[in-house]
Amino acid sequence: MIANSKLAQKLLGKPSESLVGISSESYVQLYGLFLADGVTPLTLEQLPLYRATRYGETICDEECIIERPDGTTITAIANVVPIRDSQGEIIGAIDCWRDITNRKLIEEALRQRETELRLITDKLPVLITFVDSEQRYRFNNRAYQDWFGHSTVEVYGKHLWEVLGESAYEVIRPYVEQVLAGVQVTFESEVPYKDGGKRYINAIYVPQFNKQGIVEGYVALVTDISEQQAALRDRDQAEAALRESESRFRQMADTAPVLIWMSGTDKLCNYFNKPWLDFTGRTLESEMGNGWTEGVHPDDFQRSLDTYTNAFDARQKFQMEYRLRRFDGEYRWLFDTGVPRFAPTGEFLGYIGSGVDIHDRKLVEEALRDSEERYRILAEVSPQAIWMGDVYDGLRLRDGGITYCNQYWLDFTGLTMEQTTGYGWIYAIHPDDRDRVLKTSMHAIANATNYEIEIRFRQVSDGSYRWHIVRGLPFRDQSGQIIKWVGIASDIHDRKVAEAALQQLNEMLEQRIQERTAQLEAANKELESFSYSVSHDLRAPLRHIAGFIELLQKRHSSTSLDQTSQRYLKIIAETAKQAGILIDELLTFSRMGRTEMRYINLNMEELVHEVKRDLIAETPGRTIHWQIASLPEAQGDPSMLRLVLRNLIGNAVKYSQTRNPAEITVGSIDNENEVVFFVQDNGVGFNMQYVHKLFGVFQRLHSDPQFEGTGVGLANVQRIIHRHNGRVWAEAVVDSGATFYFSLPKLSKESE
Repeated sequence: MIANSKLAQKLLGKPSESLVGISSESYVQLYGLFLADGVTPLTLEQLPLYRATRYGETICDEECIIERPDGTTITAIANVVPIRDSQGEIIGAIDCWRDITNRKLIEEALRQRETELRLITDKLPVLITFVDSEQRYRFNNRAYQDWFGHSTVEVYGKHLWEVLGESAYEVIRPYVEQVLAGVQVTFESEVPYKDGGKRYINAIYVPQFNKQGIVEGYVALVTDISEQQAALRDRDQAEAALRESESRFRQMADTAPVLIWMSGTDKLCNYFNKPWLDFTGRTLESEMGNGWTEGVHPDDFQRSLDTYTNAFDARQKFQMEYRLRRFDGEYRWLFDTGVPRFAPTGEFLGYIGSGVDIHDRKLVEEALRDSEERYRILAEVSPQAIWMGDVYDGLRLRDGGITYCNQYWLDFTGLTMEQTTGYGWIYAIHPDDRDRVLKTSMHAIANATNYEIEIRFRQVSDGSYRWHIVRGLPFRDQSGQIIKWVGIASDIHDRKVAEAALQQLNEMLEQRIQERTAQLEAANKELESFSYSVSHDLRAPLRHIAGFIELLQKRHSSTSLDQTSQRYLKIIAETAKQAGILIDELLTFSRMGRTEMRYINLNMEELVHEVKRDLIAETPGRTIHWQIASLPEAQGDPSMLRLVLRNLIGNAVKYSQTRNPAEITVGSIDNENEVVFFVQDNGVGFNMQYVHKLFGVFQRLHSDPQFEGTGVGLANVQRIIHRHNGRVWAEAVVDSGATFYFSLPKLSKESE
């Protein structure tokens, strides 16, 4: 070492010991120098000054820890520039150290604050966001992912309508325009979100102004009150969940290099180092003398000049802050320290100084103030009680318990902040709830976990107690230690009242259902009795009619009865037979609504072929072209679905008997959640104007005696398919055939 400043000695913690004459090896051994981790000692090879003089390395902003003799530690950065002679040989180096301990503390405090606010806002079940004047998202909490399935990163920078959807944006647009005009807005509305579904919300929009009074955006707090609206219906007010919010934090780049200058006895500067010139973007010649003052902000010039001149005349150290124009035209704040220089003889030589870029620190301080102000606004406008407390020590809160409650709590309870802090808040709790609150909170404290409990708080306006749900959670530092507890209490009294009323209504409905079930069971028994009566009492007269007609036909030969009498007997016999068929089909129709279903997996293609074989045997001499496609399996009652196919295919055979050849097609259509089966023919068809009558009992669209029927078959088909949770319908053109469709739900994976 051939020279050092007094500041360097002070920085190392030995203000009275000069470094002149000390070698790099001794320097490392004598002083407590560590790497940035604060644990690993700095070796000779790692020493910035050694690397510059030995290898010609230029060191910029290298961070290390200095342990002073008094036990204190500081964080400093080194900037070292090797000095070469005219032949380029290294003859030395200039080593500049800068203490950045305060900056580190400020950065750590800012990170802590940001982590604290992020934790609080991410725990809140409400949307908290900051939207700029261009209606772009600049901050949003984790609730956005719960609502819309989009992460914070995905939402950032997007316009409102891109995230919410056009329909939702049109609902909130008038309120957005109001808040961007500088008016705080509170509203409730039903909003059809694109990805979050239709929600009824309570929203508060608070405008944010810059220093010029211009709206730069707004803070939005949105609470989903859909559940309360559904329970209370006709009430406008609902529970709103507003919690502490995080404001935007801006962080600038790391500090710039140290700017070094020197002046002579004439007060004029005669030296500026390279970092200074790089910062200003000017040449050494243009900065010399008073040239450097051209870069000082006009508002700071006179103050800075007075500080410099007064200190110079008194030969005293000085410190000052001023703004210096950077090479890009931006004025940045510098913290400048100047000390007088003296020759060994004591002769005054002038001043030497160093400027440190503190612009980022200034912005951080301003951002921190803005953050605290925005947090205060959010907490005070919240329609919920928000509190903070010190960390717990055993069964008590250290340093006095509750340390903060927002305005909502004070207005609701009538307590002052002084009455609330510590343990005064306990007296606002209903006496019957206090033991339960204590047990719940102590369990959470013992396990360091979140807790949630329903409590009744006394309302000062009328002395009544209202139910609140209280949620508390521990807030931890980076090491995981709990440093405070935070919580929120939301009024759920109206919801509790509605739940009690709903419970009473459910019990009443359950009783009515039981009574109705008993009535239906009795009706079913009566219906079964009626079916038996029909089967027994109506069949007997028909059997007598048929029997006596047969006796008459045997007793009187064809010669003893004229042709008209024989025709009458035939009509009577056929009518009796038709009445018997009608009774059978009515009984079948009646039983279909009561018969217990037996679900199995069915081979529909095989079932169709069985029905086809039966019909071919019943229609000898007919020419029918069958087209039966490959059909999927279905799940259902085999007897019932066979009856469906028998009716539909039988109708196709019946109503195509005037065609030669007849064309009958059976196929299927695969849909997302169901399989549609269809039967198509080229028969007489029907008029679609009367399709609504097609599946009614006793409804027939063909009166031609050529097409026999009772009008019950299709009604039976519809009842069976509906019992299978399917659909049935038909399409037709007169004289061009008909197509009948029915659907069945797809087989479940377990069935497959």
